[in-house]
Amino acid sequence: MQPHLRPGERLIAVCECHLAPGVPERPAWLRQPPQEGELERRLKGLLPAAVQRFLRPSEPKAPTGLERAMEGAELAVDNALTRTAHGKGMHGGWESQAGQFLVSYYTAARLSAPTLAVAFTDHRVLALADRAKLWQSARAFEPQWEAPRAAVLGVRVQPKGVLQRGRFELAFADGSWIALVASVPTHAAPFAEQVGR
Repeated sequence: MQPHLRPGERLIAVCECHLAPGVPERPAWLRQPPQEGELERRLKGLLPAAVQRFLRPSEPKAPTGLERAMEGAELAVDNALTRTAHGKGMHGGWESQAGQFLVSYYTAARLSAPTLAVAFTDHRVLALADRAKLWQSARAFEPQWEAPRAAVLGVRVQPKGVLQRGRFELAFADGSWIALVASVPTHAAPFAEQVGR
C-alpha cells in the first residue's frame, strides 16, 4: 500500500475484499471488445496478408432493440435472484458515486480483478485491484478508483437483514452505497472501527 500513498499522506485503514453477491453484473454498455496483446499482434504481423485478413475480427453488429431488451430482461432476472438470495448489493444508479465505483471496477481492465483492497487515508479513499499474473505468488495491487475522503461517509458492517459474514457497505456522501465482503470475515469490523466516522 505504501507506494500508492502521496508524500505526507497517512494510511488509516485497509481491508482486502471482493464485491458482495447481489452487486449488479456488468451491463452490456460497459462490455469492451477483446483487446489483442502485444505478442499476439507481433505474431499476426509475421503471417501472410491473406491470413491476416482472414484472422481480422469482423465488425460487431449493433444489437437490435429486441436483443437489447432480452439481454436487459435476462440481467434483471439474474440480479433479482441474486438480491433475493443475498440481499441488495448496491444502492443508487450507475450515475451515483457507488455506480461510478462499480463502473471503474468493470472498466479498469479487460478482466475484473477478483480481489480488491479498499484503503482510507487522511485525504482519500482508494480501491486497488490485485493484478498479479498467474505465475506471481505475491499480490500486485494497482490503483483502480479513488475519491476525496469527504465523498465517502464511512463503512457500515453487517447491515440488517443480511446474513453474510464479513460483509460491509461503503457508504457515499450522495446516499449511495456498495456492498463488499472482507476476504477474511473477521477483518470487516476492525476495518470499520479504524475508519471511524
